[in-house]
Amino acid sequence: LRPHIWLRCVLEPDRLDMGDILSTEDASVREARENRAKERAMAPGPTGWKVDKVFAGKIRSYDKWYRGARSGIDKKELEGQVEVDELGILEDQQARTSHGGTGRALLHFAQESYTRIEAIYKKSGAEIDFSRLIAPGFGENISTSCGMNEHTVCIGDEFELGSATIRVTQPRAPCFHLNHRFSCQDRKNLLSSTVEAHCMAGWLYAVIKPGRFKAGDEFVLKKRPLPHLSVAYAHQMVSKQEFPVEDVKLMAECGLLDPKWRNFAKARISADNAPVSMSARLLGGKKGAHVPEERRDPVGPKDNKPVSKNER
Repeated sequence: LRPHIWLRCVLEPDRLDMGDILSTEDASVREARENRAKERAMAPGPTGWKVDKVFAGKIRSYDKWYRGARSGIDKKELEGQVEVDELGILEDQQARTSHGGTGRALLHFAQESYTRIEAIYKKSGAEIDFSRLIAPGFGENISTSCGMNEHTVCIGDEFELGSATIRVTQPRAPCFHLNHRFSCQDRKNLLSSTVEAHCMAGWLYAVIKPGRFKAGDEFVLKKRPLPHLSVAYAHQMVSKQEFPVEDVKLMAECGLLDPKWRNFAKARISADNAPVSMSARLLGGKKGAHVPEERRDPVGPKDNKPVSKNER
């Protein structure tokens, strides 16, 4: 079944023509699709989804990186209860406003993804600092090893975590900082491009209700309004050459998807559904064909100003 039909089931149920469904799948395909939908719509398995570790970091300069970049990617493990407000963990900082804010308050990355990345680079023979392929190498705030990943987590998922409530807003959009951090400079095998191509860069949360949580706390799924819009599928919208234009249009209007990603969708629509170049973000700098000035990743002192929470 074409994915866009099932996005319409969720986002435009009143406008869906059931003939669309019946004309595009036989009984076996329909049954398989319904089973997958039920699995995704259900709460996590009997063992639950739990936090392994929690991390936060301060801004520092990296002289060997691109133009002496400043970043808060180097994080340390936090013990005990951690307090979060609408901008994330109180002890955490981001050097760029594009790396933080209410829609990007917490970054979650699965420990299992490090194993996948290691396998990819060992197979290709490309150089990378394998010693960093462990949490919090990607600058994540939350690390898990319980089966939570970009394919099992959906946009709009709302969880109770400790006394806080958090909501999935978008995939993580990897940038060139990862290439420097992991000493990966082969343009054909850049880490930023690799995790984007495989849709395993992590995902971000908004904090709906401030509170406290700690390692060992369980993610209690309270709402799953978009069971057919996984984080991975949303990421494919920018990483895949071919993508259903119907889904691009729906994502452009999806209120549960962060405005940044809705803008990605609108840019793709404006380009006749051709992928918009993300080379500025993935490679670093302001170069990148077809990247409008207002959408390029700013580099330099102006964007090194900490977001507001770091001035508290």
